[in-house]
Amino acid sequence: MHDGRVDAPAAIAIRPATPADAEPAIAVVRRSIVALCGPDHQGDPQTLEAWLANKTPARFPEWIADPDNTTRVGTLHGLVAGVGMLHATGELRLFYVAPGAQRRGIGRALHAALAAEARRAQLPALHLCSTSVARPFYEALGYVPSGPRRRWHGMLWCHPYRLPL
Repeated sequence: MHDGRVDAPAAIAIRPATPADAEPAIAVVRRSIVALCGPDHQGDPQTLEAWLANKTPARFPEWIADPDNTTRVGTLHGLVAGVGMLHATGELRLFYVAPGAQRRGIGRALHAALAAEARRAQLPALHLCSTSVARPFYEALGYVPSGPRRRWHGMLWCHPYRLPL
């Protein structure tokens, strides 16, 4: 028998990243690259090695301590499920959602928080280099292509995008 209650939406929270987030945030980034970006890296060991090289828990505190970076984590029921980093130039330099957490609102909420930071900083636009897999997500947010694709990390293609603010 149905009691008439509606399931509550997933408990999503977006907050500034801290050094304590290094392990779970980098785990999200690395798992996302390996599992979700397979069509881009095609399992090529050299491409994966180059892409993952700087994505370590030791580097994460350096990134968040840099005053030119705004780094946020998205949590789902208290666990880190997304990571985004905005540079003072308006470039999204890091934007990943954990495998299994896609299409639950983490990416949109994380992006909205970073776009709000960019607006506060009076940036005219956001820009990024997208993988092929992520292009539909960015296009759904309103990003438009901003140049020809180019090689990036071995066999990866970078698709430049821009979002006027």
